[in-house]
Amino acid sequence: MRIGGIRLAMPVSVALLLVTTALVIGGLLTAAALHDKLVAAMVAVTVLLFLLAAIGLEHRYRTANERRRSRAALHLMRERAEVILESIGDAVITVDNAGRVEYLNPVAERLTAWRLDQAVGRPLEEVFRVRGEGGRRLNPVEVCLCQQQPVRLEGDVVLLRSDGVEIPINDSVSPIRDHQGEGSGAVIVFQDVADAREMARRLQYQASHDHLTGLYNRRAFEERLTRAISRVREGGDGCFLCYMDLDQFKLVNDTAGHLAGDALLQEIAGVIAPRVPEPHLLARLGGDEFGLLLEEVDEKEAVAVTNRVLDAVRHYRFVWEGRAFEVGVSVGIVPLAAVAGGPSELLALADSACYLAKEQGGNRIHVHHEGDSQLDQRLGQMNWVYRITEAFAGQRFVLFAQAIRPLLPETGLPRCHEILLRMRDDEGNLIPPSQYVAAAERYRRMPDIDRWVVVNAFRQIHHYVERSRAGGGEVDCCFAINLSGQSLGDDRTLRFVEEWLERYPGLAGCIVFEVTETAAISSLPQARRFIMALRERGCRFSLDDFGTGFSSFSQLRNLPVDFIKIDGAFVRQMAYDPVDYAMVASINQIGHLMGIKTIAEYVESEDILQRLAELGVDYGQGNWLSPPVPLEEVLEDPGAP
Repeated sequence: MRIGGIRLAMPVSVALLLVTTALVIGGLLTAAALHDKLVAAMVAVTVLLFLLAAIGLEHRYRTANERRRSRAALHLMRERAEVILESIGDAVITVDNAGRVEYLNPVAERLTAWRLDQAVGRPLEEVFRVRGEGGRRLNPVEVCLCQQQPVRLEGDVVLLRSDGVEIPINDSVSPIRDHQGEGSGAVIVFQDVADAREMARRLQYQASHDHLTGLYNRRAFEERLTRAISRVREGGDGCFLCYMDLDQFKLVNDTAGHLAGDALLQEIAGVIAPRVPEPHLLARLGGDEFGLLLEEVDEKEAVAVTNRVLDAVRHYRFVWEGRAFEVGVSVGIVPLAAVAGGPSELLALADSACYLAKEQGGNRIHVHHEGDSQLDQRLGQMNWVYRITEAFAGQRFVLFAQAIRPLLPETGLPRCHEILLRMRDDEGNLIPPSQYVAAAERYRRMPDIDRWVVVNAFRQIHHYVERSRAGGGEVDCCFAINLSGQSLGDDRTLRFVEEWLERYPGLAGCIVFEVTETAAISSLPQARRFIMALRERGCRFSLDDFGTGFSSFSQLRNLPVDFIKIDGAFVRQMAYDPVDYAMVASINQIGHLMGIKTIAEYVESEDILQRLAELGVDYGQGNWLSPPVPLEEVLEDPGAP
């Protein structure tokens, strides 16, 4: 039977019979009391049945409440899920196992241009139409439902809206499973990435293009050049590297300002670019330098393309604030097969070829061929510039000194030494300046070298002077320090020397600065200013290689010098050549008339020494008289010089 929804295990009569039997057996009932006890048992069983009924009713009530609460909780969760899906920034579409749309959130409605009530029940391909690169149709949901695995579309994916608008998207699809793990559909999550892709495109453009001219930059050019080198070495068609440098760009920058220079570069890029057909690559490498990579061409065609660029630039006029400037371009052309190295080596070679074109007058082309002696010489100089830099870093410059001896002891002239610079190679061997001075001058490293000599010579001479004076002796020796023409025309070098003279008071009287005649005359106003400023501080000057210039005597009166060194070309043969003898004699005579002491270079024999003494030349210098020795050896004993 059931009471209150609870099924009882046995009928009530059976329960009463069992209770009575138990009481009799237990000796608890007598015949007289049987009736009263039976009534009490029936009452107890009735109470028990009511209790059981109450429990059943409570259980039924509780189950109903739990069902109501479960339904309410499920409804709440559903509402929350819908609120979340409607509020997130990603677009969400759900489909069933047949690929039919079940749900779109508002973002998906906006991106697809489908309303939820329109889309529900439709095949996904109608609502969510996506295409890959090349317009290839994509159906990621089909793959996901088939494999029951998440799917993510890679590359440039585009969503075609119902109104025909294309939207770049990122897309991922995941399967939906029920509580038993069975597939019940899929969910598509996608985002509008138009802004992100545009930003990435701009960043990529900026990383590969020059911001001023809009041409490719050096980084992108070298990457393309690297690939072209690989193709050529694998047997590909001919490729040529063109290095272009504008002529007269510095004039525009210096006279009209940097804004004008920037405008010129922009306009030049616009002039050159139309003359460079595809697939060739034009780039700005930096400053006023441009690179042109010509692929799959022979030398004749490479020169033809480059000549078109030259003609365009030659006929171009740059106008700035009413002023017109003519601008040319020098070009160096190098075949990619010419160098075994990478882009850096090729660019260096092409730069050197371009420089040669500029040296030959500019606005022309220099094509590098095997056995190009001019280019080989320039590359050798570039290598020396690198070695000079390494010598500075490795402290491999050293100072030597060579005696300049008075030829007539009775005159009481002070003794002198010329300080000479030497470089040590990696093995410690000495390298004379004749091997690297030309490179240092071409690449304007001479001021750096001159300053190094000044600092180190001043320090050592200062210690010598201090020791001599501390011992009570007088310093009656002078030291000649060479200065290049580049330093002579550089006010920064003048200030540098003045600062170091201030550090060592009393040193100026021991210093003679030696400059070449050609350097002094080529920049006469600067040379005079330089010489006068240091003479006021007590320094003296010597004019080296005198006699080589066409106007030596006429310009001598314009240069306030204390010594002139007769060029060794006259001294070497003066014992046998009457013309050279006469030249030495005339230089010596003019010098003495002007109160200038004379020094003969390259005194290499007794005969030369005797001829010089006959003429009354004041000093002689040469390896036969005294070979160069380390400066510290000369300064070791205060009385040695």
